[in-house]
Amino acid sequence: MVQAQISNLDRDGEVREFKAHGRAVVGSAGGAAFVKGTFEPGWRFSTDVGPIVGTTSCQTRHLGYVLSGRMHMQLDDGTESEVGPGDMFDLPAGHDAWVVGDEPVVMVDTSPDATRYAKGGTAAPGAVSEDRYMSLVRKGYEAFNAGDIETLVTLFAHDVVQHTPGTSVIAGDHKGIESVLGYYAKLGELTGGTFRADLIDVHGDGRGHVAATHQVTATRNAVTRVSRGSILFTFLGDKVVDLLELHGDLAGDDAFLA
Repeated sequence: MVQAQISNLDRDGEVREFKAHGRAVVGSAGGAAFVKGTFEPGWRFSTDVGPIVGTTSCQTRHLGYVLSGRMHMQLDDGTESEVGPGDMFDLPAGHDAWVVGDEPVVMVDTSPDATRYAKGGTAAPGAVSEDRYMSLVRKGYEAFNAGDIETLVTLFAHDVVQHTPGTSVIAGDHKGIESVLGYYAKLGELTGGTFRADLIDVHGDGRGHVAATHQVTATRNAVTRVSRGSILFTFLGDKVVDLLELHGDLAGDDAFLA
């Protein structure tokens, strides 16, 4: 019999104190894992967490939701943004952040990377044992969402095949670089350029196989759909030779793109 698994974050979670100005609490229940961060006025990553993990900028990606307070975030390339109560955000690794004003910031984080947040030791947050193929997959997702065809071409073998299941107008085996890129163009055409596949997590075997989980967001005929799926990548050398798509709700995706 399947049973509910319940854990209380404040009671059962692992508390990780910052150098000053707050703490993070890490907890899990079955397949759910959350980090609750409390960042007091005066908190800044580079001074309150950086000394613990040995980095000047945070190398953890965050998928967060702000409960209270305001936080300013600055990427390593200088790009800045700010979040407040009710905001959801996807903050890439490589950033500094600090509390704005006199109210503590409280947020929850669901990123797979976040369970390593503010954890000292030999490896910094996000400094996981990632093989080169996993890094190439990350690069590919970034290029796809940016419409960077030039980079995508460098990642694919000339005889690459992408297998798209289902019965929609884009289903089938797309063989060769031109066919795969044509498939991507069709996705953009059907959704008015709104189609995105945002990477959630990657897993590899170190031998040229990578499983990537992503979240798709697209709008068609004034309807926005959010769904999850994954792709199994096979590499030969540094080139992708095969992409096998797997969908969490194939029937729903088919209906959306019918």
